[in-house]
Amino acid sequence: MDEIRLKSYEAIKVFKKNNIKVLMATGDNEKTAKSVTDILGLDGYYSEVLPNQRVEIVKEL
Repeated sequence: MDEIRLKSYEAIKVFKKNNIKVLMATGDNEKTAKSVTDILGLDGYYSEVLPNQRVEIVKEL
């Protein structure tokens, strides 16, 4: 797993403070995606996502 950047923690804190849900779409596997989600306190995640699938996820949301 890559190191989570300090800026990520800060950005998520601001989003949460403003009642904005934070979801992650990543190419990483399920285990890594869940771990990062838990560490950062995200509202959910999509794992093993290809680049073109990210656009579709955003459209759905």
